[in-house]
Amino acid sequence: MNMNPTILFNMVKASLPETLHRNVLIVGSLAAAYYHRERLTDQVVATKDADVIVHPAGAVQECVDIAKILLAAGWRRTPQCYPRDNRDPADQLRAIRLHPRDTEAFFIELLGLPQPGQQDARTWVPCQLDDGWYGIPCFRFMALLESDRRETELGIQHASPPLMALANLLSHPEIGTARMDGDIEGRSILRSAKDLGRVLALARLEPHGTEDWLPIWIGGLTQHLAADARALGATAGSGLRQLLADGAALEEAHFTTSVGLLRGHGVTIDQLKIVGDRLVLDIIEPLAQWSAENGRNDAVAL
Repeated sequence: MNMNPTILFNMVKASLPETLHRNVLIVGSLAAAYYHRERLTDQVVATKDADVIVHPAGAVQECVDIAKILLAAGWRRTPQCYPRDNRDPADQLRAIRLHPRDTEAFFIELLGLPQPGQQDARTWVPCQLDDGWYGIPCFRFMALLESDRRETELGIQHASPPLMALANLLSHPEIGTARMDGDIEGRSILRSAKDLGRVLALARLEPHGTEDWLPIWIGGLTQHLAADARALGATAGSGLRQLLADGAALEEAHFTTSVGLLRGHGVTIDQLKIVGDRLVLDIIEPLAQWSAENGRNDAVAL
């Protein structure tokens, strides 16, 4: 279903007490759609989820409070959201995904900010609601999203598009073979194609080009992933390079953008590849050069 991102932001805001607004950061497709809402076709985007990071790191009680408030207000668990009797093993817990009281057009998923030094791509933090144990997924590279947060006139923050792009790049050092759990418009899609396709869509929609992303990327890496900033900067574009060289994977990425952020823009596969090639030239190669020139991660000159 096509949704207006401003309406979705307002629904999130209206559902949460103001005291918890400071703990909420909208990320993912909804954040990208809201930032570029004036450039979307009819100012709507096809999205079913509103990913919400609850911060600071380790804010388990805040996640529990938000979930209880929403459930008390009539929000309903999605079919994939159900409790377990025990907190272990944590990686078998179900994420907290809730539909609003009056619609199933979208759902909120509660995510956690990763702890400093997290090395696993994803960890699960147990939390207990009235009916049992659930999990709060913490994705390593979402630590970047604490930087450059964007304020909105609605009083809810959303993640920076440049850092969402970098987080997606780092999450896919290769295109791999993993496919999404659900389909998109009836098609099974590579997870990497969807996420790297969003990187390309964000770059395409950036009205002033992506050259200004470089200091934002470097700042995020050195502030939140300092121990690995140099190594990560050196390899940040490896998965994207693979995607651009793989016709089938690039076609899947193009398909996801054509039904998502770039719907109605008429962007061809060749044009999307040009966006990727420019992104490599304008920012990924300079980031790798920065990594090579900075032997120590704590000696950075922006």
